[in-house]
Amino acid sequence: MAKPKIKGKKDSAGGAHSHIRARINYLYNAATFLQSVATPHSQQQIDKTGQKESDIVMQASSHIVPQLANSERVSEKVPAGLGTPAPTEHLPQLSRVYLSQMRGVSLKTQLRLPVDVKRSFCKRCDARLIPGVTCMQEIQNASRGRKKPWADVLVVRCSTCGTEKRFPQAEKRSKKLSDRRKEIPQRPREKPTVGA
Repeated sequence: MAKPKIKGKKDSAGGAHSHIRARINYLYNAATFLQSVATPHSQQQIDKTGQKESDIVMQASSHIVPQLANSERVSEKVPAGLGTPAPTEHLPQLSRVYLSQMRGVSLKTQLRLPVDVKRSFCKRCDARLIPGVTCMQEIQNASRGRKKPWADVLVVRCSTCGTEKRFPQAEKRSKKLSDRRKEIPQRPREKPTVGA
């Protein structure tokens, strides 16, 4: 007899939700790419008013609601190849839209996001958190004189909306139950005495 197939399991192709995980991965990679294109790391040119180009991009990207294209703007498209650079002012909003869709897909399908993905975007404004560009990171220790190393907390502050995320930096204090059981010495069981 053949083994009955278990519902929800597929072959070794990736599992029951492989297409959903692929969609989540695509949305995350697209949002990361759009954010990296919108914020050039190496070039910071200062224009005539004295503002850096990255400051202008950040001011343009401070709107949380994505902007939709007008039908007049769409009809006035310039043909490609004329040497005009593509506008990058709307890319952070598009990146936020993709991250918002990624969160929505994971919530609706009840699939957990990996920890590194979950910590890489702001939960309030869906901005991709890039240290030094779209967020500021610092390690705080609230203990007296910073003497307790297990009290270190990484604080990530979003520069778009100002939301703070706090992550403890010390190792977990409590051990797993299996590790605690290994440490407890096994006592030999006493045989019950039969009394007559």
